Amino acid sequence: MVFEERSKEEEVARERVLVARLRQFVEDSDLSFYKIASRIGTSGGILSLWLSGTARPRAEELAAIAKFLQL
Repeated sequence: MVFEERSKEEEVARERVLVARLRQFVEDSDLSFYKIASRIGTSGGILSLWLSGTARPRAEELAAIAKFLQL
């Protein structure tokens, strides 16, 4: 059971790191917000929800974010 809890905690930590890096990329980029969303494979509205913390990316979306950021 402890292993599962750590695993979930690690997933949440990884998600926070990816979203923080994505937020920094958006702030520093010359690309439009909607162009970034499109390149990740999502909409501008969903990207906005992720960055605001209102919604959390699913596992496949996290993979797409990591791929986009080349991590």
